[in-house]
Amino acid sequence: MEDAKQNTQIMERPKILTISTDEETLGLVEEYVGNADYKFIKSDFDTKNIKKIIKNQSPSFILLDIDNSDIDIHRFSQYFENYNIPFIFIVGMMFDDDIFEDILECSPYSFLIKEIEEDELLRAIAVVLKKHKLNTINVIEAKDKIREKNVELVVEKSNSVLLLFLCVSLILMALLTRNATWLQWVLLIPTLAMIINAIASIKKQKEVEMIEDGDKLPFVSIFIPAHNEQYTIKSTVESIAAMEYHYEGKPQYEIIVVNDGSSDSTGEILHDLKKDISNLKIVTRHPPRSGKGKGFVLNDALTLSKGEVIGVFDADTQVKTDYLKIIMSYLRDDTDGVQSRVKMFNKDVNYLTRMQHLEFASFGNTLIAKDNLGMTGFLGGNGQFVKKQSIIDCGKWDGFAVTEDLNLAVKILLAGGKIRYCGECAVYQEAVAKWKPLFRQRVRWAIGNFETLFVYLPVILKAKIPIVKKMGIIEHISFYSFNLLIFFGFIITIVNSVSWFVFNNVTIIRMDAPLLVGLLSIVAFFPGTMIALSRDDPGIIEYILDIIRYYIYCYHLIPLFFMTMANMISRKERKWSKTEHTGDGIEEPVEENAS
Repeated sequence: MEDAKQNTQIMERPKILTISTDEETLGLVEEYVGNADYKFIKSDFDTKNIKKIIKNQSPSFILLDIDNSDIDIHRFSQYFENYNIPFIFIVGMMFDDDIFEDILECSPYSFLIKEIEEDELLRAIAVVLKKHKLNTINVIEAKDKIREKNVELVVEKSNSVLLLFLCVSLILMALLTRNATWLQWVLLIPTLAMIINAIASIKKQKEVEMIEDGDKLPFVSIFIPAHNEQYTIKSTVESIAAMEYHYEGKPQYEIIVVNDGSSDSTGEILHDLKKDISNLKIVTRHPPRSGKGKGFVLNDALTLSKGEVIGVFDADTQVKTDYLKIIMSYLRDDTDGVQSRVKMFNKDVNYLTRMQHLEFASFGNTLIAKDNLGMTGFLGGNGQFVKKQSIIDCGKWDGFAVTEDLNLAVKILLAGGKIRYCGECAVYQEAVAKWKPLFRQRVRWAIGNFETLFVYLPVILKAKIPIVKKMGIIEHISFYSFNLLIFFGFIITIVNSVSWFVFNNVTIIRMDAPLLVGLLSIVAFFPGTMIALSRDDPGIIEYILDIIRYYIYCYHLIPLFFMTMANMISRKERKWSKTEHTGDGIEEPVEENAS
């Protein structure tokens, strides 16, 4: 009801309420606003009278004459703001510093000085009314969006409860009945998907026409969201600024770093970098606007960008000098977006960092398969490039989405767009070196996947896109849904294998599906992993050890599932949490096979 009232006020003939005891001022304002076909209303400073006018006539704009008036500016301004009415102060030619400070603190728009000029008054009214109209519309849209997200949150919670109950019930049933034959048949779905992807990833991707020296280049805007990134932001900006992407001697890209409420020395470092990097722009967001989510940050940068293509890098990124020229070659046709390969510059720090390097290699291999199968790829956050118009056409980034990159990718695909994967160049980022922050990061990723699955599944099923693309999207966003059952199945297989040899042909939990189904569910995990790991040409011993270590590493997906469900069910709002970067192990990207 309140929103409808605000909409009505926006469209009405403006009513100008002037609060003053100066008859000359009232007469001038009445004459000027009458010439502009505004409705003039006047009042003295009696609070009851003002309240009555506001209640009965709903003024669109208020002029408050504070010249020679002993009034509480703060109280009046708060009162008008509560009624969502824009206002401007009228002051005399002579006013002291205290009054000026009060005006600056209380007035969101401007002030006028007596004697008032007609053009000045009407121009001020027109500007303020326009700004207020836009602000009111934005507030209404924001309220509608919040209501929509609250409904989605209820859907996500209920679906999480259902999924958790279903998975736990099936596992308990298998343990109590000592029969998991059903599990073999359920896992046949992701099993076949993994095998198909592995086979498809062997084929070489469709070649693109590479950009040559002298070619006219589309202008690119590169966004770097940064919140407390003092350890990595300098090397990141310097690495990106060194990219060789020029036309007629000028860089054909801009770097927009959004300093999102940093409390460390990020701002100072960026200020120093600005002196030497001409195409660097710095946007600073302050509380309470800052810290709301990466999607909001990216949308702010979008309004300031001038590029035809938007690239997004994390604040711990390193790239080679030819990176931009290679990846932009993938956006010369009807492709809407492209995701580059992601590698870890600190992969050799410990077991965990090495496994994340292999994990992203496996993810890249899956995207190669999707590219070859015509399912199109997905955006993975760091190293994503999308045509600006495609972002605008699908409603920009969703600031409420925990994984705004996945959300954007799904919207592009549902609109009939195309996303490719580029393995010929890579972004190098910092792998998380400890388990606790790794789980925090992965819980956020998993929550983002489940959000997308629960909210968009009905939309995907109804979308007018090829069935192959539908299957590709559903497979991708349901990845985390099957993890618990997949590795529970592996555990049963291991337990049965040990029991078979130790206790002379004794099976702990029966799995009576046909032999082929059982074998497929066991081996399906490995072909794609083996192909992904082979792309970096490792030594044979290292290759075998990496396969075993990565297989063991993936068992973290079991506790991750329960942690994610607990967060999905208990959370009261969608909350974005960034991964902390330390800069340990950062170095220039080394020459190696990136395909």
